[in-house]
Amino acid sequence: MKKTSTKKAQPKAHSSGTAELLLEIGVEELPYQFIAPALSTLEAQANFSFGFHRLSHGSIRTYGTPRRLVLVVERLAIHQEAFINEAMGPSKSIAFDQAGQPTRAAIGFARGRGVPVESLRVRQTPRGEYLFAVKEDAGRPTKTVLLEILPQIVGELSFPKAMKWNEAGVRFARPVRWLVALYGGAVLPIEVAGIKAGNKTYGHRVMGNGKTITVSDYSSYCRSLKQQGVLPDQEERRVTILQQLEKIC
Repeated sequence: MKKTSTKKAQPKAHSSGTAELLLEIGVEELPYQFIAPALSTLEAQANFSFGFHRLSHGSIRTYGTPRRLVLVVERLAIHQEAFINEAMGPSKSIAFDQAGQPTRAAIGFARGRGVPVESLRVRQTPRGEYLFAVKEDAGRPTKTVLLEILPQIVGELSFPKAMKWNEAGVRFARPVRWLVALYGGAVLPIEVAGIKAGNKTYGHRVMGNGKTITVSDYSSYCRSLKQQGVLPDQEERRVTILQQLEKIC
């Protein structure tokens, strides 16, 4: 029976850096009861996807208002973790003939694992000497991975009721009108529902001035939105409302 194991390789220099990820999905007004479940799903999908793709990270936070769903990931590694995949193949006695040449069993095993037959290794196991195929994967830059997985994460969001509104055919609770996707302050050129991501968001529909807001990270995002009448953090918004009610009462 062939066995496969995976283990992390020794850390490499490129894996030491981290950066912040900011993703905002700007939409037409969502029903209030859709927001909290969507944020929970957004956080869960991000956490799963980063783990699956070997992207180490710090805290994952989500925020929401009727016009935006926001994902913030702190200390997201700039490179995937490297790993080594090992698969055990046929025994040495089957893998090599009397002259020490690889047999069809060894050649077929190497082909199946996608490695040159000469790279196969013989190791002692409790069952005797067996052939092993070892593949080292150094990983890819996080930016490259994010371009693939962020649209998938957004696509995993589901709602009690969803709609299609353009030729892209994407289903969402309300039409997506803008996207912000920044990693380390740089725009990630992803596309969702026919909308290309950038570094511009919008303030409050009534209290804001209607102009686009350029942001570079979550700190500038919050600061700029507050100036335009928006508190993206739902807990901060709740506390502010309670304080205002207390003053009125």
